[in-house]
Amino acid sequence: MSAPFVRPYDHGRDFQNGLHVFFKTIEPTLDLEPIRTIGSYLWYRPYVFLTPATCFVLDNGEGRAVGYCVGTSNTSIFAENWRDRFAPSVSLEEVPKPGMRTENAGMEKEESRNFRHAVHNAECSSLQPWPQELNKYPAHMHIDILEEYQRKGWGSKLIRAFFDAVKRDGASGVHLGMVRWNTTGSNFYEKIGFERCPLVLDNGESGEIGVNDVVLTLVKAL
Repeated sequence: MSAPFVRPYDHGRDFQNGLHVFFKTIEPTLDLEPIRTIGSYLWYRPYVFLTPATCFVLDNGEGRAVGYCVGTSNTSIFAENWRDRFAPSVSLEEVPKPGMRTENAGMEKEESRNFRHAVHNAECSSLQPWPQELNKYPAHMHIDILEEYQRKGWGSKLIRAFFDAVKRDGASGVHLGMVRWNTTGSNFYEKIGFERCPLVLDNGESGEIGVNDVVLTLVKAL
């Protein structure tokens, strides 16, 4: 059996396996329908559709993607392309527009409606309302790896490939959002140079820097 390795994303062979990784590693509080499907239109599908050149996978050595790091080098341009190119392609059966009423009680819950709004309005980053900060850290990313391949150094290698790609595109910094109670994740990111966004992102409600509701935003200069 060949050893795992990091390589560029290839849509023809990686899309379904990457989607499988997304569903297997989703935050447990979001692991229910229709939230998990809507989430794939927020945190996975638009990146491999719009910016495949800054997406990378962990290949298990036999051609199957068992992890990925997807992202963009320029969040503002990415959001424009999301609105113009990705949002019109979204399945309205899986992610109805926020103004559409459905017979699905789960689809009408507040959290689902908020996520539906985000999908159709390209709300892809907690720094979008903060253009000066976004200008410092224009790239952003999402990373997921199947459990059996975690804690083996692959996360750092995937991120390094992503950093190299977005730096080539001219990105001066990168940011990411994560659930604030994921201390394992935050400890990992701190070890590779991320720190809390210095802004209070929820208009002072929490009084904590980098926090907006359940999301913690981390930043890193490149």
